[in-house]
Amino acid sequence: MLKMRLQSSLLLFLCFSGICFPFSGKTQEILTPKPNANTVRDTTSLSGRIDEITVTAFHSPYNLFNTPGPVNLISSAGLEAGSAFTPVEALNQVPGIFMHHGTLNTNRLTIRGIGSRTPYATNKIKAYFGEIPLTSGDGETTLEDLENPAIQRVEIIKGPSSSLYGAGLGGTILFHPKRVQRDFVQHQLTAASFDAWKNTLSAGINHKNLNMFVLGSVLNSQGFRENNATNRANILLRSEYTISDIANLSALIQVTKMKGFIPSSLDFPTFQDTPQKAAANWKGIEGYEAYTKGQMGLSLDVFPGELNKISIAAFGSFRNADELRPFNLLEEHSDYMGWRGYYQKTMGGKRTKITLTSGIEFFREKYNWSTWSNKIPDNALSDNRERRSYENLFIQMESDFNKQLFLSAGINGNLTRFYYTDNFPEDGDQSGNRFYQPVLSPRIGFSYKASNALSLFGNASHGFSTPSFEETLLPEGQINTNIKPESGWSVEAGIRADWNERIRATISYYRIYIKNLLVARRTGEDAYVGVNAGKSLHPGLESEIRWSVLPAGVFPSLIFSGNATLANYRFLDFTDDGNDYSGNLLPGTTRTTWLLTGDFSPVKNFGIRAWHRFTGKMPVNDANADFTDPYGLTNLELKYAGTTDAFSIKIKAGVQNIFDVQHAAMLAVNAPAFGTALPRYYYPGNPRNYFVSILIGWRGLSH
Repeated sequence: MLKMRLQSSLLLFLCFSGICFPFSGKTQEILTPKPNANTVRDTTSLSGRIDEITVTAFHSPYNLFNTPGPVNLISSAGLEAGSAFTPVEALNQVPGIFMHHGTLNTNRLTIRGIGSRTPYATNKIKAYFGEIPLTSGDGETTLEDLENPAIQRVEIIKGPSSSLYGAGLGGTILFHPKRVQRDFVQHQLTAASFDAWKNTLSAGINHKNLNMFVLGSVLNSQGFRENNATNRANILLRSEYTISDIANLSALIQVTKMKGFIPSSLDFPTFQDTPQKAAANWKGIEGYEAYTKGQMGLSLDVFPGELNKISIAAFGSFRNADELRPFNLLEEHSDYMGWRGYYQKTMGGKRTKITLTSGIEFFREKYNWSTWSNKIPDNALSDNRERRSYENLFIQMESDFNKQLFLSAGINGNLTRFYYTDNFPEDGDQSGNRFYQPVLSPRIGFSYKASNALSLFGNASHGFSTPSFEETLLPEGQINTNIKPESGWSVEAGIRADWNERIRATISYYRIYIKNLLVARRTGEDAYVGVNAGKSLHPGLESEIRWSVLPAGVFPSLIFSGNATLANYRFLDFTDDGNDYSGNLLPGTTRTTWLLTGDFSPVKNFGIRAWHRFTGKMPVNDANADFTDPYGLTNLELKYAGTTDAFSIKIKAGVQNIFDVQHAAMLAVNAPAFGTALPRYYYPGNPRNYFVSILIGWRGLSH
């Protein structure tokens, strides 16, 4: 009777996901490290069979059905949905995640409402590409420069995961680099509306002890708005060398050069009547951002015993950027270096295994930034230098009992420091340092296999996010020694289920409690002050299901999938500048999102994919004085894929936003109004648009 009720409840909550594969009834214990196990550890391909899916987000490879925490997976195929210029489309189809997408170079990703009030970027979320952090020392992450073909899969830990990864209150996103299975060379050309096109040339070598992947790409787009052109070039090389039966050495190099013009946000009348317009002040000056950045890393994995592992990674990055804005020219120069290492040991017998992991992450960043008059040449307005440092020391224990109960527990100790030097004496020396108290962040999770078709899981974790250094400055420039890191607790419980490998489902409920809420209070057109203003609560219900009407692998094949999130992210106790917003919804968040996806293959090599994503209304500011309209976007694509032993061809064509729905794809939350001008909250989303992609490749024989 209980089983029937569970089935009925899940089926009534009919929410689907096409890229976050749930589970089959076949389960395995925690996978233990073995010599040359890096392919199991990092690059297992995803499929419909759960026993072929491993999750390494908590360092020990788990079968997804037994993962003791909220983890979603995106396969390489899932990253190719739509025009696939960036990972934005795929990330936006994961329950609990919302990606505000203003332009190709202006995005803000939120996880369960965390980070929704950040003005123009993604923060409070940690991200890694392999072993290399994508997150800067003050918590900001840029995801739009990643290349989908270079990613094997994505693992997303939703909610605090500080016990292993440090400051990331919203969660952690792990991008696993592509690993080559056989030699290949391929070229992909994608053309799309708004005079957009992308050329990608990639090649791979898998020969004896060497596994190498290299990619070069060029993207150009005029955008559908004024002052909206984007040009980006990427070069990436990832290699892996098997030194011996017990050691592997990996290297990663990526260089990006980008220039994107900025149309900025619009007030409501302009957004409604002429969404293709750019903000007048940004168009007048032809505002843009441009940067060159590089990332590199070396990692060594050693397996001194079948159940032991040592991993050491060293990484570095540089970034040179400038941004022309109506009020000034911003110049930035930054570089960081660090290393991350851990030791893992597995003990126990056939019935019970215990895996211990302990390690450290060490990070040092230098950041120089200055502003200049855009009216008077060589007239400096400010000149600043920051040094950002942190260390994470972590330890974690994982255990399985009789291949039925899986436990995971860990704790992280973090020490973060900022050193600030004011090199512009004209307005007084505001130099100073900011040392935060050490933060301890524990986490515990479990998964219990009630039967071959039903698994229960739960998770409780602590997380934190330090303020950016700019948020620690008072209006006069002095250090605000009273500001504290934003911190919180997350609790979650859920069910994973599989019925006859035809219907697979997950449902979970979570609550995140945030205190010392960081508020970026705007004091001018380019001035913010950070304050701790109160508390927020993030409760939500997430569900996903996959229904194989006609299973994949046979023809015809028909699969329905999708997901839904019901949430009520709100301020609990929040007073800002004398205004009490307690009880209001968090701006830039919605109570309801859902996705429906259908994949149909009438015959071999041909496929049709359609998906519809609904987004509910969102408040535009803390006062909840106005809301966006709810909207739903419908997309369709047709695919052909043909392969032989030596050649492959893939052709894809589609239309996005079929019904030409006008919508706000991103909000400039809490945008101010200057003088008699209306606040500019809205970034218009793309109208109906089309794309076509052709990939031609040569594949070598396996070695």
